[in-house]
Amino acid sequence: MKKVTLKVPDYVFTFYAEIGKQAGGLSAEKVMADSLFKLAGELSLNAIRMTEKRERENDAQ
Repeated sequence: MKKVTLKVPDYVFTFYAEIGKQAGGLSAEKVMADSLFKLAGELSLNAIRMTEKRERENDAQ
């Protein structure tokens, strides 16, 4: 597994730290990693849907 280091402003770290606390004591790093993973999945799904939509439109022509 590769390690990635991100620099974020203090207020961003504080935000994720608070979310982690409310989620049962998760670290800010864990919350950020989970959030980025979820976003990547949503963006991928959206890209697949857009590709399928374009293919359907092309097939209809």
